[in-house]
Amino acid sequence: MYDLSAPFTLLLGDLPTLVRMELTKLLHAEPDLRVVGSAVGSEELVSQARRLRPGLILAAENQLRGLEQLAQRHAVPILLYSNTAPLAGMLNETARWGVYDHILPLLGRQHPGFSSYRQDLLRKIRSARVSGAIVSAGPATTRLPTVPMPPNRVIVIGGSTGGSKAVETLIRSLGAMPYTTIMVAVHLPASFTDSFVERLRRASAMPVMAGIPGALLAAGTIVVAPGGQNMVIRPVAKGAWLTWQTDVSPEAGPTPDEPSIDLLMRSVAREFGRNTIGVVLTGLGTDGTLGARSIRQAGGLVLTQNEASAAVFSMPKSVIKAGLANAALSLPELAEYLNRAAVVSRTLRTGATTSFSQPAAR
Repeated sequence: MYDLSAPFTLLLGDLPTLVRMELTKLLHAEPDLRVVGSAVGSEELVSQARRLRPGLILAAENQLRGLEQLAQRHAVPILLYSNTAPLAGMLNETARWGVYDHILPLLGRQHPGFSSYRQDLLRKIRSARVSGAIVSAGPATTRLPTVPMPPNRVIVIGGSTGGSKAVETLIRSLGAMPYTTIMVAVHLPASFTDSFVERLRRASAMPVMAGIPGALLAAGTIVVAPGGQNMVIRPVAKGAWLTWQTDVSPEAGPTPDEPSIDLLMRSVAREFGRNTIGVVLTGLGTDGTLGARSIRQAGGLVLTQNEASAAVFSMPKSVIKAGLANAALSLPELAEYLNRAAVVSRTLRTGATTSFSQPAAR
């Protein structure tokens, strides 16, 4: 563990010369902080970090490509110096490399906002130390924040009669989706949750877990709504990051079925908007129709299983009759489409919303 009685050391990245000088002067006025060096370019950043073992790196935007290599060789908390506020997608992507927050260009000491800027800068620097995102003083590995990387897209898959088999078949054909979370809600009793999760684990290329209340949403995973209760997602702040966690809703769903597909879809659409995909599979009743409406209103996409492949066509038919389905597809076609969507998700590195082609209705 980093020695809390010693000054917290910082390595400055490829910042303008005057900015580096002013930041060094500002930080050295604090008895608990010390700048130990600077680095120009990505390669020098990696070599200097390994040599100096700083507690924090204040990196420039042009050094981002070196952070992945740095994380593999000498993980360290990163504060990003950015000309403009980074988009959420960029921060989400770089979080796995240790980027936990950003600062904007340094203000002059005569600027009326300098005092607030200074306080915010020092707070963000010290938060890396206090929160435990600090480097070991010896050769041991660095402890970084354990907040999982949030997704930039969520796929909600719902089903009822015949739904568990349909979900298993669909999941078996899906590849890894490192920037997407898949949430599954199938009308099953609570006693079937564990066995259903285990079946999906054997079929899936991604980790599968039950949606325990308070569990953080992690990109690249599948979350299964527990039987007999209604699961939703809620936003939650973790340090400098906004992420989401699963929760149990006390609200009754529009239909008596549990877990409610409508409530889950509605909560995801509210948080992820057009980066939501709803999939309504085989099942009896109308659950999923109101959720599909929320997704479409938020700009997302809704797919259903087609009649030829559904054991019971009632739920998909309800969505289609309401005019909410972008397409009705067989299970292999649904898998093909979702795999294509996951590839597009990988391009969302700057936070820009990237559209992808909608499947032809069938």
